[in-house]
Amino acid sequence: MDISIEPGRVDHLDGVHALVLEWGYTASRLRTKAWLEAIANSPDHQLFVALSGGSVVGWIAVEKRLFLSELFVAEITGLVVGSRARRAGIGQLLVQSAEDWSSSMGLPRVVVRSNVTRLESHGFYPAVGYTQSKTTHVYTKDLKQPGSEP
Repeated sequence: MDISIEPGRVDHLDGVHALVLEWGYTASRLRTKAWLEAIANSPDHQLFVALSGGSVVGWIAVEKRLFLSELFVAEITGLVVGSRARRAGIGQLLVQSAEDWSSSMGLPRVVVRSNVTRLESHGFYPAVGYTQSKTTHVYTKDLKQPGSEP
């Protein structure tokens, strides 16, 4: 499989969105487009896509994050490789692209969080040099927006 990695663009929408759905998220095509546009317009976010034959077979999102303990670090906020393209080294190429971007931004560390249900990632990240540093629970609360109905 011939793979190229390049910065993601809005014209990659169909392929990126298909992988969003494969990943198990219910984001609409319109929401995915808005997300891609926000990334494209942000100096602190980057999306890389893996292309094979002109089709998106994987993507990774990385961002510059502010932490009290270290100030700025990079965080991988999403990594998806399509089920038909897995085990071909694409994930590793995407992670390397995110690391290269992070280094170019002067960021000293890359952080990635992985849901306990994504069992395949728990073997992948250590295999590409990451160490588990902690476990955590995530809590959320929806906020009422002005003008929204109760």
